Amino acid sequence: MDLTNLTHFIGIDISKDTLDCWHRPSGEHMQCANCESGFQQLNQWITEAGCTDQNSVICMEDTGIYGKRLLVALTQMGWRCSVEKTTILEKVGPDHHRKDDQFDAQLLAEYADRFADQLSLSTPAEPVLDQLQQLYAERRRLIRQQTATKTKQTQSAQQPDCPELVRQGWEEQLQLFDNHIAQLEQHIRQCIQTHDGLQEYYDLLVSIPGIGEVTAWMWLILFFGEQKLNPKAISSRFGVAPHSHSSGSSVRGKTRSSGHGSAEARSTLTMAARSASTHNDKFSAYKQKKLEEGKPWPVVRNNLVNKLITIICAIWNSQTCYKSNHESRFDKQKKAA
Repeated sequence: MDLTNLTHFIGIDISKDTLDCWHRPSGEHMQCANCESGFQQLNQWITEAGCTDQNSVICMEDTGIYGKRLLVALTQMGWRCSVEKTTILEKVGPDHHRKDDQFDAQLLAEYADRFADQLSLSTPAEPVLDQLQQLYAERRRLIRQQTATKTKQTQSAQQPDCPELVRQGWEEQLQLFDNHIAQLEQHIRQCIQTHDGLQEYYDLLVSIPGIGEVTAWMWLILFFGEQKLNPKAISSRFGVAPHSHSSGSSVRGKTRSSGHGSAEARSTLTMAARSASTHNDKFSAYKQKKLEEGKPWPVVRNNLVNKLITIICAIWNSQTCYKSNHESRFDKQKKAA
């Protein structure tokens, strides 16, 4: 939709308990509670300011869980919303010495006004995706606790005087973890199986060598709803993309990945790439070739992860399952040459 002919801009700074709202161009400020009654108060304030769904846009900062209910409520009320990263404030507020919620709300409204052509409208995620994300996060949390308990149990073998009550408690905890994790995994499978789109993409993902159900779950949570994926952008987002470090004639650093981004995503994809390089002939041959070239194992492992991301994006974009005998156009050109 065209957002360049708007006349009203609302900036909202979100915190756990309150919402600071700024209306541009009137310069009015309003604060309300971050709850259902506050959303109704905000809706009335916006309407009385002369805003309609056609002449206005609401710009909010991305605060994760604190802004989810607000986005759902405003969307249901018919308002157009744009959820932006907090780093956008640097474009309109170079003064970093001042920091308060009202000032941030003012900057968000100013950004929406000056950079309306760069705004992208945001819509709430489907309820099933929100449930899938919560189930996956809870499973991950329980697995970390389960691993810590197993470590304590293993270390107790070196402590002959460890009380039996403590050992019994660990056994009960591990049994509880196993049961709860199994229930969570079953609920995750049900969420995917009862949703046509999720099940379709899940089948595509698990057809790729090295991709198991956990890696497929993570990928669905991160990217479901996007039609086209850019492998270079995703590799950079996860911190596995190789970046050069050179400038002029004096700076000659090594090309390396940043290591930033989601550590959990990097770990999951690394395990998937190692599995593929062990059980799949193409990945195994690629790994052996790079090792014979003298590449150190961390570099080869990172290359395998990038190769896997490229394949996942190709499968996702083409909507076709992985074919073990597939030949890329580059391989065909090499043979022809």
